[in-house]
Amino acid sequence: MVRQLLKLLVEIDSSRFLTTRIGAALSVLALLAAFGAAGYWLPAAISDYLQR
Repeated sequence: MVRQLLKLLVEIDSSRFLTTRIGAALSVLALLAAFGAAGYWLPAAISDYLQR
């Protein structure tokens, strides 16, 4: 997973093709959004479940 993330970061910086750069950047943003959502909603859901 870390290797794939590093590969995406390198593609954003050094790819010759603009579409590859944009695709890699969108992939990194999607990955960050997924981790952010999981980091916010998962503890909230667990807390809500335990309070019932």
